[in-house]
Amino acid sequence: MKKKCFYSGMTYLFCHSGANLLLVRTQILLFFFVFLLPLSGVASPLQEIRITIQQKNVPLSKVFKEIEEKTDCSFLIRNNDVNTNEKVSIDAKNKTVAEILGILFDGKGIKYEVNGKRISVYKAVRQHTIGGKRKVTGQVTDNMEEAVIGASVFVMGASNGTITDMNGHFSLELPDDNAKLQVSYIGYKTQVINVGNKSSVNIVLVEDSKALEEVVVVGYGTQKKVNLTGAVETVKSDRLANKPVTSIASALTGEAAGVTVTQNSGQPGPNQGTVRVRGIGTWGDASPLVLVDGVSMSLNDVIPSEVESVSVLKDAASAAIYGSRAANGVILITTKKGKEGKLTFNYSGNVGFQFATRVPESVTSWQYAELYNQMQYNEGKSSSLFPQDRIDRMKAGGDPDKLEGNTDWYDELLRSGAPQHNHQLTVSGGSDKITYMISAGYSDQQGIIPSTDYERYNLRVNTTSKLTSWLKLDVNMAYLNSTQEESAAGAAEAYRRTMRALPYLPVQFSDGTYSYDAAPSNPVRMVNGDYGMRRKNNDCMTLLIAPEINILDGLNIRGTFGYESNIYKEKIFNKTVTYGSFEPAGQSGLTEVSRNKQTDRWDQYRNLTANVTASYEKTIGKHDFKVMAGGSLETFKWAYTKASRMDFPNDDFGEINAGDATTAAAEGNSTYSALASLFGRANYVYADRYLFEFTARYDGSSKFARGHRWGFFPSVSAGWRISEEAFFEPLKKHVQNLKLRASWGELGNQRINDYQFISNVGNGGSYLFGGTPIIGYKEALMGNEIITWESSRNLDFGIDFALFDNRLQTTFDWYCRTTSDILLNLEAPGALGIKPAMENAGKMENKGWDLTVSWRSNIGKDFKYNIGFNLSDVKNKVIDLRGYKSSTTELTAKIEGQPLNAIFGFETLGICDNRELYDKYAPMMQKYNPKWGMGDIIIKDRTGEGVINDEDRTVIGNSIPRFTFGLNLGFEYKGFDFSCFFQGVGKADGYVTMEAIQPMGINGARKEHYKESFNPQDPKPGAYFPRILSSDYNYAYMSHWVQDASYIRLKNLQIGYSFKIKGLNQLRVYASGENLFTATKYRTWDPETPVGARGFYPNVAVYSMGVNLNF
Repeated sequence: MKKKCFYSGMTYLFCHSGANLLLVRTQILLFFFVFLLPLSGVASPLQEIRITIQQKNVPLSKVFKEIEEKTDCSFLIRNNDVNTNEKVSIDAKNKTVAEILGILFDGKGIKYEVNGKRISVYKAVRQHTIGGKRKVTGQVTDNMEEAVIGASVFVMGASNGTITDMNGHFSLELPDDNAKLQVSYIGYKTQVINVGNKSSVNIVLVEDSKALEEVVVVGYGTQKKVNLTGAVETVKSDRLANKPVTSIASALTGEAAGVTVTQNSGQPGPNQGTVRVRGIGTWGDASPLVLVDGVSMSLNDVIPSEVESVSVLKDAASAAIYGSRAANGVILITTKKGKEGKLTFNYSGNVGFQFATRVPESVTSWQYAELYNQMQYNEGKSSSLFPQDRIDRMKAGGDPDKLEGNTDWYDELLRSGAPQHNHQLTVSGGSDKITYMISAGYSDQQGIIPSTDYERYNLRVNTTSKLTSWLKLDVNMAYLNSTQEESAAGAAEAYRRTMRALPYLPVQFSDGTYSYDAAPSNPVRMVNGDYGMRRKNNDCMTLLIAPEINILDGLNIRGTFGYESNIYKEKIFNKTVTYGSFEPAGQSGLTEVSRNKQTDRWDQYRNLTANVTASYEKTIGKHDFKVMAGGSLETFKWAYTKASRMDFPNDDFGEINAGDATTAAAEGNSTYSALASLFGRANYVYADRYLFEFTARYDGSSKFARGHRWGFFPSVSAGWRISEEAFFEPLKKHVQNLKLRASWGELGNQRINDYQFISNVGNGGSYLFGGTPIIGYKEALMGNEIITWESSRNLDFGIDFALFDNRLQTTFDWYCRTTSDILLNLEAPGALGIKPAMENAGKMENKGWDLTVSWRSNIGKDFKYNIGFNLSDVKNKVIDLRGYKSSTTELTAKIEGQPLNAIFGFETLGICDNRELYDKYAPMMQKYNPKWGMGDIIIKDRTGEGVINDEDRTVIGNSIPRFTFGLNLGFEYKGFDFSCFFQGVGKADGYVTMEAIQPMGINGARKEHYKESFNPQDPKPGAYFPRILSSDYNYAYMSHWVQDASYIRLKNLQIGYSFKIKGLNQLRVYASGENLFTATKYRTWDPETPVGARGFYPNVAVYSMGVNLNF
């Protein structure tokens, strides 16, 4: 069935689509064009590349500029005595650059030197005598007192010069005391310094505002930040560096306005968490599209230390270029590349220790006994399990073998100071022909719950080769291997069992047997290896080849061909286990022996990507034009196989074929899909003031049936740089930039399972025919041939401004995103017998705003500081469900007019803690529950019918956080640096269930239950917990248990010191902490605990020390 589906879908998409046929032909031609052109040979810019220059009576500078445009060379005028305004004429046809320079400089006394791609031009002068030479040293910094690396420093009137090192330092020989230095760097104004008789000079370069315009990575290219008309947030590598985390998602937490990262687990591993851009846009997969160097990847496979920058595309203007996959935002990750210069080595490493962020306070054994006796009293039972003399022995530290000891199960399960260490070594450098960056890393993390470990090896090689003056080739290769381990019983399940564990039971009796082990339920034994292990291994390899051609002035053609292979292997071995009972040591009890079992699973995911783009830009007077067009083809394949056997001869066998063949079971599946696209973008800027952009993408997906596969996704945007208007000139001294932006666009979403447009079949069990079992099949899912793209319409208004010499920069955006035709399975009559077909039925809206503010300045020469703040909010609302109704028994629900997955339950009026309330509500509440009494929770009768039923259930909370924020503070003083980062949520509702909130019954209890439960024997107002009962009717889904989960967290604090050591570019040591402090009203658990959680892995705080070494 699947083969048929794949054939019909792919055949139509790739063989019967006119638009796609044009795309494929175009890509094939461009592919051969890109790869055949390099065969023309590698040329040296000065000696072999031939160009034609024909100019008459023009300034020398104009000839230099034309040479720069036609080659990859650049000119540096070393001395002031070369008059670049001198009029020259030249008629050179098919000449090398060296020949052209010879013609230009003939008889003028001008010489030049070549250093890589740079041509230094200077006036020939008489050399000074050796005896007059002396040495001068110095440092070049910017106005923020940051070192300027690679600045050119030349002696005017002489031929010697140099460039600054990693700390901005330089050293030169001067011919005499009258020498002058010329200092220049891209983006800064050139300066001339009179040295005089000084032996050391410090030079501060001033930014050239026209030259130093920040470039931002956008879809299929880059743009000047000042010309952006979309909502794009950029996070540079320095904001991600040195955080003791193993995933880029963790590093991004709180760093970008509108990006919410919820860390709901501290288990060792990638810990991607839940990433959302501007809320939730659908009730399927709402995660953003992630592209690493242009290739689709998982955030789990990105190493933070390898990242150069992260661009988050938040609105339609910026994201529409990715069309059908951009409805939930786009995260563009650019990895680090090599730079021209000498070979450099960089090592960064840290060692850390982990602790649980919040650990519940357990009751003691005697407190539990008193609570249990109280429960017996509340239920009218005369017998008491715990007599007073036994409680007294518990207080005195009785015999654990007689169940009279005291066990803190959280303390027994969790280990403090679980170690982790991360190491990364990078080698980079290059020449004018090739640059390279090779990075290798190793990470090892042990969890705070035993047997939860994570180990990772990673390697990345990025090279950029200048094959000719018009052809460049990028080759990026990355490999990652990771292994994650945990007990076969599951670490989160063990933590859940800790919530149930009874404090009077020991972990082990004196004879070595485990207590509380029927189920299994002893959490310590669950993680010590007795139950077996689960081992997950992941091999991820990516390869990217990207040729880039520049054959005409302003024209750029780039191809990106990527391959990703991800192989996931999982092995679970459940050992033979003998379970004990609750009985004290020496007493017989029920025992149970489990059968051992091994399960192996193998998954492979492969992604092939081919993109070809052509861009052209041209400036005519005050008019700047830039257009880009391209095509893309991607294929995805996923397959898995799973097999298991039981009854191995012993627990030491590691191969599945050692199990009993009669217990063998196997399953497998595979899916295929493809996406073909044509896209384009046009930008127009007039006089650096009026900005316009149009983007469009035409996508075709094999996930939909014929006639519904192709979707068109356009966007339009405009900007007005008010600060460039003539009337604004009097304010430019204080306001350097003021820009208004507006955009509208339509995006799509196709994140559904494959083959939803045709009916699927599945295993229907086996049936006997003639005494032989025959496997049957049945229809498992109805198909729907008319389903198509979800459509997301986005409106955005924004303002950017910079004040006080760009020290204060602010961005604000307001947006509205309406998603229509959301794909979901509507209800169907039970008699149908199969899962109903998916339909385009839902509609949802997100309205919100993002604010980013940053300040960067200095006090005096040595003290530099920075402040960054971001705040965002989103209001989510379900508009249309087309008759779909959520279950009235679930905690979260989809309800028209309410936020998605709103917390659903009864409204409550508090605890019945006095006779007046009892007399008022008992008649109604006892109809709902005959056992209801004093100390129980009062439910609100919303319908006014005098009875409590499901009709009284309503929305009682919002599971989507609001007012998310981040605050960065940092300063540098001489060699010291300090930074701290606060992150949090201003408004959120939390709700945990069952063991995580309810005491007694089959559960244990916590100190808050002992101190804050209503006691009918000693009734006091203000109790948070109702009376202690073995039943759970007070713990139904109700507003009483909705908690304020807002919080502010000291996410990271770091203190470092950089040593100045000769021969080293950098030696920095630092101490760092992650998740150090949390202020919240949320009870007991971490505020990022998922809504509805009952078993989870606790979040961790990390204390670490590290070093950065560069030489």
